[in-house]
Amino acid sequence: MLLRFRVANHRSIRDEQTLSLVAVPRRGETTELDTVRVAGIYGANASGKSNVLNALMWMIDAIRSSHTQWEPVGGVPRQPFKLSDAGRAAASFFELDFLHKDARYSYGFEVDDTQVLGEWLYTFPHGRKKKLFERSGAEDITFGRALTGENQRIRRLTRPNSLYLSAAASNNHPLLGALYADLINKVMFAQHGEEDEKLRLHLTKFLLNETDFAPALNKLLRLADLGVERAEVMERPNDPTPDDPPESAAVLRAVRAQVVLRRTSGGVPLSLEEESAGTRAWLSLLGHALITLRGDAVLVTDEIDSSLHPLLSSSLIRMFRDPVINKRGAQLIFASHDTALLGSMLDNEIMARDEVWFTEKDDSGATSLYALAEFHPRRDENVERGYLQGRYGAVPYLNFDSIREVFRERDEPPREPQA
Repeated sequence: MLLRFRVANHRSIRDEQTLSLVAVPRRGETTELDTVRVAGIYGANASGKSNVLNALMWMIDAIRSSHTQWEPVGGVPRQPFKLSDAGRAAASFFELDFLHKDARYSYGFEVDDTQVLGEWLYTFPHGRKKKLFERSGAEDITFGRALTGENQRIRRLTRPNSLYLSAAASNNHPLLGALYADLINKVMFAQHGEEDEKLRLHLTKFLLNETDFAPALNKLLRLADLGVERAEVMERPNDPTPDDPPESAAVLRAVRAQVVLRRTSGGVPLSLEEESAGTRAWLSLLGHALITLRGDAVLVTDEIDSSLHPLLSSSLIRMFRDPVINKRGAQLIFASHDTALLGSMLDNEIMARDEVWFTEKDDSGATSLYALAEFHPRRDENVERGYLQGRYGAVPYLNFDSIREVFRERDEPPREPQA
């Protein structure tokens, strides 16, 4: 379960920004590290919404890949703020606060183009900070007494451009391996490119063959009112040949099988290529959502409203906010332009005030991330209207008279050249 994510000097994020999933106490209430289940980020086009999510994805990928896939002499494939010389030269910073087996941890690192400049891991027993390890420079790593294991042997195996956490997991460190597995396996990303959709649908195909998931997935398909009775996996003709060995035949069937949808109106099953973009988007997101909800994980998705009706995207959000459905505390982090999800037209309680975030760029092109809760809106305030009116910032400034002037100039006859 994520508590906070901090980042600096990544893409359009120049200065340190924080996305918090710690609930804001209501007036008269006190909460002890209670968390929200949803965080939605809004902002104008190119304001940095996607870059906040990309920064989290980059951090998780660095944990997963730095020791095993980064080239030993290839430096660090970071993406710093490029609109100033200072940004290109400065370190990039990433930090996560999270819960693992009900214990709180804080893990982070700083990198430049060539190496890891710093790395740290702390835990907080009884609310007090305790060091597990600290790294200063490429090779200077010190360890707290609470971190047992072959720490020094792993330190010698850690390259200047790889993370100690990544190296420790590759060398079977008991505690660090468990933290590593939690971070890379329980933070899932659902992107919206064509190739990303294929990957999501591949996961859905796998779940349709699992008796624990298929009934729920198909019921959610029917409830979406898409005219679909059920999805199923169908083998393609001529798969495989009788001459193939049994092991090869099983693999070929799994790879070549395709997902088809059976309509409530009957008729032949239709392939996904014959279905609408909205149907494919809903089906592909359902697989990720079900796995996330079953495994107390975190689902991160950009453009949650892409190709989806507002009632469908709002239903996905409600699934994560509903304590009956989300019994294990799974979390959803998303970016969106769909103001209907902010309330008023659909439901005033789709998202709470501490679940809404905004991004905005300044004149230098740097992104700021801030929460709706900072504005202390009234309980009955129409957040959707206030956002569109610019009350919270994070909206584009458009002068329609200037747009009209562009077309007026275009329609004017060309001027005669002057002698």
